Amino acid sequence: MDFQLTPTQRRVELARPWVLLGLYIALALAGWWWLAAPLVVVVCLAAFVQMHDTMHNALGLSKAANKRILSLSGLLILKSGHGLQVTHLRHHGRCLTEADPEGAPATWSFGRVLWQGPWHTLMLRREALRIAPNTKRIQLLETGATLALLVGFVALYWLTGSMVGLVYWGVAFLMSATMPIWASYVPHHVSSRNPVARTAAALAQAWTPITASFAFHHLHHHYPRVPTALLYRAATELPPPPEEAHHH
Repeated sequence: MDFQLTPTQRRVELARPWVLLGLYIALALAGWWWLAAPLVVVVCLAAFVQMHDTMHNALGLSKAANKRILSLSGLLILKSGHGLQVTHLRHHGRCLTEADPEGAPATWSFGRVLWQGPWHTLMLRREALRIAPNTKRIQLLETGATLALLVGFVALYWLTGSMVGLVYWGVAFLMSATMPIWASYVPHHVSSRNPVARTAAALAQAWTPITASFAFHHLHHHYPRVPTALLYRAATELPPPPEEAHHH
């Protein structure tokens, strides 16, 4: 079965986080912070989905274009896209074993995820460098870019008084620090039969970011090259995989 994005679908998937980012900037400049600040969360989730699809080369892009989008979408959520790709592919290959640093929070208690999760995000950067030292240069460049953003946003505030950059960086930092909760613990603990997952599956047909990632996480583990936007269709057309190996 063909689970490739159409050209129109690909353009939508590529544009989504950047259109949302533009909307955030417009709302922030207008002073509508009650809408702008929560929208950063949506931007980060959309960026996460785009980054995740590029990790698996699922968007149908050339190798060079895929690498660029991986770096840029990772930057939106203050991550090294190539670093996360290293640990994520290890997660798929050795899911929830001792050799799977990304999946470790899924094996912890929720309390431990809360207090140790932010440190775990930093540890993953170290692990990515250890696992794939051949990508050290691009990983360090991407990490440096996230810090450069902070410096630039501080300078923007110092020179103009604008909080647009700092608010974005602050919310994105919180999303990044809590990723072990919403990108590791929750997907591996919520069965597709759970009412919340069923609701997410229904919503996924209209809104790709994160709802499909949660609703069809077990399916993604078996069919990683299926784009997130098409997981809802794959769920109806592909043989259902067992969930036990991916849940605790």
